[in-house]
Amino acid sequence: MNLKPLQFFIAILLAVSIASCKKTIELPAQPQNKITEYKVVNLTDTVIYGAIDQVEKSITVYVPFYYSLAVIDPQISVSDGAAIVEKVVPVSVDAQNVTYTVKAKDGSTNTYKLKIIQQNIPSLTVRWAFNQNVEASPPLALPPILGSFESRNGAEVQVDLTNQKTGKTVTYPKGSPLTLMPSDNDYVLNNILLPSDIDTGYYKVKVTFQGHSAQITEPVHVVYQQPNLLIPVREAKQGGTISFTAFNSVFVGLKSASVKVNGVIYSLAIQSSTFTDMTLKIPDNFPVGVYYYTANYSFEFEGWPTVNRTGALTVTAK
Repeated sequence: MNLKPLQFFIAILLAVSIASCKKTIELPAQPQNKITEYKVVNLTDTVIYGAIDQVEKSITVYVPFYYSLAVIDPQISVSDGAAIVEKVVPVSVDAQNVTYTVKAKDGSTNTYKLKIIQQNIPSLTVRWAFNQNVEASPPLALPPILGSFESRNGAEVQVDLTNQKTGKTVTYPKGSPLTLMPSDNDYVLNNILLPSDIDTGYYKVKVTFQGHSAQITEPVHVVYQQPNLLIPVREAKQGGTISFTAFNSVFVGLKSASVKVNGVIYSLAIQSSTFTDMTLKIPDNFPVGVYYYTANYSFEFEGWPTVNRTGALTVTAK
């Protein structure tokens, strides 16, 4: 049998096959309007990377609760020559409907939706740091609250005080200047200042944080305390007015005010009085002079002992 023609034919097929393997096949051009990297950079010594879905055109950022983030500050990388249409700014962790549009050099665009998923604490428990005779007085703060916050971000806490008798609620919304600090196995919530005009009575206290709400078992008793004020230097004309501000207390039931100089007591007519301020009138016949810490004031409040203070007062002629 003559195999030479067959061998020659096989050799030709192999040569053609090898030649065809060297042929370059061009891949489809890749879109140049992509977000290629999304990372959160407002953390110390670490970053959080967003998961980019090029099919759904979404960016998912998981925010662990222990980072105590109120906002994320993104740094975004895009395809060569492309740019983000919107200004890239910090984003609240509660934000929704945030999108980024990438525009390529050829004018084509892609829009990505940002999804922020907060990995919150599993539950919330709260209690008073001191359990006996829980009282508070305006305008001072509530007693410290202990809780399983696992965070230093007091701005993310909401507190609601509800009067058990009237049902009236005082709310400290998210963003209030509350403070959270670690202490042993708990975190301490502080700086919940009572409004000066809050009603007295017993209040239920509810705390809301990262999707959880918890109520403290014992109510807080809001009570007034002895009205008090500081007496700084005051200057006025005869027939004019002077004003004073409450100090760590509120003015409740102001009845009268007077000042004694040169052995004579002069009544100071009450022009106005609120929980925080009082304005008094200097009599027209008040003697002109400089009473350097020799002006002896007296203030009477309904149901409280008289408040006596010595201050500096200068009175000039009309």
